[in-house]
Amino acid sequence: MSKYLVLLLFASVSTTLFGQSNSQEDKFRQLSAKVKMRIWDKNNSDKTMNIEVVKYDDIPKYLDFRGTIVECLKWTDGLGDNLLIQSLTGHFIGNEEEDKWEIYAYLFRKEKEKTIYKPVWRIYDYNECFGVDWYAGFIPAATTITDVNHNGIAEISMPYVLICRGGMDPGTMKIIMYEGDTKYAIRGKTMIYCGGEYPYGGNYELSDNLEKETKLKNFILKQWNTHKCEDERFY
Repeated sequence: MSKYLVLLLFASVSTTLFGQSNSQEDKFRQLSAKVKMRIWDKNNSDKTMNIEVVKYDDIPKYLDFRGTIVECLKWTDGLGDNLLIQSLTGHFIGNEEEDKWEIYAYLFRKEKEKTIYKPVWRIYDYNECFGVDWYAGFIPAATTITDVNHNGIAEISMPYVLICRGGMDPGTMKIIMYEGDTKYAIRGKTMIYCGGEYPYGGNYELSDNLEKETKLKNFILKQWNTHKCEDERFY
């Protein structure tokens, strides 16, 4: 085969594999482990915790997690050195009647004077759907690491959506927040037709333990209102 034909073949394959790499939608659906997905909301995260993005090859090999990583962050708070991994499986066939898409988040912590990270908690959710429009994933540029109550312990807030529909019904939206080992949540529906005369959806329920945590409650409600609208989002 001539050098010219080899170059043509390489160009064709490269275009097929990487031609859409600038599309946020394609990045999620291809789930390349080394593609930065921009899940972290840097602007609204704490500036004093030295939060860093961890490259795929720099994640300790002994950590046990599932899925393809879409974001990995590390920071230090009053509990030690923390490592957050968010991952997705992408679409796969679950059984003869449903397709499935799984979401994971893991927190690992290295306590002071310790040498290895140990698991603290895991989030698992999934979407099973067949024959309609569907998607599952973390909302881009929405995960925050904060300390809104100024107690030296980070709050980790992760908004994500589960979409399964055949028409124009709202999807499911959740924001899971952890402070240390304590879990908080807001769960409800995305909003559609946000800019129209009759917006639809956007309703939610708060976990009971947020009622006494005013600062955390106000923060998570602000996140909800920021991300609930589906208009112009790729899912």
